[in-house]
Amino acid sequence: MYYAKYLPALTALLLTAAAPQALGAQEAEYASPESGAQITSAMSAAPSSVSADATIVDWNMNVLREGTNEWTCLPNNANTPGTDPWCITDAWKDFLHAYVGKTEPTYTEIGFAYMLQGDSPVSNSDPYATEPTGPEDWVTDVGPHLMIAVPDKKLLKNISTDHLNGGPWVMWPNTPYAHIMIPLESRARAPEQLGSVSNSRRSLSLAPVGVLVVPICELSVEHSLCASE
Repeated sequence: MYYAKYLPALTALLLTAAAPQALGAQEAEYASPESGAQITSAMSAAPSSVSADATIVDWNMNVLREGTNEWTCLPNNANTPGTDPWCITDAWKDFLHAYVGKTEPTYTEIGFAYMLQGDSPVSNSDPYATEPTGPEDWVTDVGPHLMIAVPDKKLLKNISTDHLNGGPWVMWPNTPYAHIMIPLESRARAPEQLGSVSNSRRSLSLAPVGVLVVPICELSVEHSLCASE
């Protein structure tokens, strides 16, 4: 989630994603004894039902393995703290392109991104902050999580922006990069801290993932998370 640290690599990813033939050329030229470990790392970012058929690229944007689904996965970045592999869909590529260029995203479908190994600390309000902003805003110990990018930001208005509410929350609210963070393990503030949090910030704090995903999927049914039973 701490995208500022990824800016150079993200720029390379987005440039090569716009030219698939370049990716193929890099794959033909690239060989490394570490590629197997990087593929394993990248696949750990998402459930195997997603990552097993995903395209795997390293942080130099070499294609380590061609995929057959809509997902792209990257391994842990050795130049950042913590363990942070991730898997993203195409909407997130557009999201990140806009983020890198500080422009408005143009994606029209729901975007999904997995980070099951966690990520580095990040501001919940400022997409470009690189220093701690205070305990109520600075998100630490993120843990495994799913991120959802939503084209229609009006759908986010009743979701909490409190990252310690115990459930899903909106990161970077009131910016073009607002998106839903869904922690996949217990995450909450200490009981003695609860009194300082307003009820409005706890809105939808205990909403299960399905409550959020189902109405959002009315806009897009292209992804496996939105598939009808």
